[in-house]
Amino acid sequence: KIGGSKISNYDGRTYPGQITMTEVLEKSINTGAVFAERQLGHNLFLKYIEKFGFFNKTGIDLPEVYSVNEEFKNGYEINFATAAFGQGIEITPLQLARAFSVIANGGKLVKPYLVEKIGEQKIEPELSKPVISSKTASQITTMLASVVENGFGRGAKIPGYYIAGKTGTAQVPFSALGIKK
Repeated sequence: KIGGSKISNYDGRTYPGQITMTEVLEKSINTGAVFAERQLGHNLFLKYIEKFGFFNKTGIDLPEVYSVNEEFKNGYEINFATAAFGQGIEITPLQLARAFSVIANGGKLVKPYLVEKIGEQKIEPELSKPVISSKTASQITTMLASVVENGFGRGAKIPGYYIAGKTGTAQVPFSALGIKK
């Protein structure tokens, strides 16, 4: 329980004993993600969210709408808990893809672009300073490959390829479905 809210896992499952972070990712264990966020601490967690670009435009060469996450930044305990497993933060699909690119690019954030060349001029990717170390990016890649090989992401397996991925569960508000509670 966080304040008056109950945090639960997919299908109400429980996982007794010690669980590795790889298992937390493989089985999408929300309570494990909350535990990890608490170990990291709210300030460092918030700093990483910023470094991964979740509070800013991606800079793509198109008009862009994004959230500055006012509610999340209020600092309520429940907001940090739900953001730890991806439900307490507002991001666009492009922001999510850019964040995953940090892992794929050895720890560096990439500015996305749509066009490879303008005339004869090739567009070169813009890389940031490291968000995480290349060693950490490699470790996370291995963990995410295990999600597809051994975890709930098995449906994404393609024979002969290693695929890194992460499943997700969403809670959609009744109002978004047109249902009055």
